[in-house]
Amino acid sequence: MKNTKWLIGALVLMNLILLTVLFSFKPKASHSERGEKKFFLTKKLDLSEEQKVKFKDLHEAFVKDVREEYKSIREMKKEIIEVISSENPDTIKAQNIAAEIGRKEVAKEQMMINHYLALQAECTPEQRLKLKSAFQERMSRSEKKWKERKKRRDSK
Repeated sequence: MKNTKWLIGALVLMNLILLTVLFSFKPKASHSERGEKKFFLTKKLDLSEEQKVKFKDLHEAFVKDVREEYKSIREMKKEIIEVISSENPDTIKAQNIAAEIGRKEVAKEQMMINHYLALQAECTPEQRLKLKSAFQERMSRSEKKWKERKKRRDSK
């Protein structure tokens, strides 16, 4: 049971990190470019035009794949509720669904790792350091927010 709680906590933290990565690339309007969308890392890494195109393509593919996993996980969570809220809950089926959700969470993390590596491959050595710093910064913010939420929940 204790290992299960750690696993769930780790999966929640990984989800927060993944969401942070997704929102790191959220397009923001630039006043100087009259509505042209820019990605967060474009400015942070001082990307060349070629790199901007590559990063955008990598990001779009990553988001598409991860969204599919999120959608699938949401559906499975709904299914678990249906299974366990029935008059005769099928706990084995619910546990099997939960295990599949865990596999999908791992798949999302692997996608994030591969995405990071693909981005890193497009960077100069100097940009790689900035990329690492940007990801660490975002992870720290996510972790801090997660701890603050937990603290608020625990104080209730």
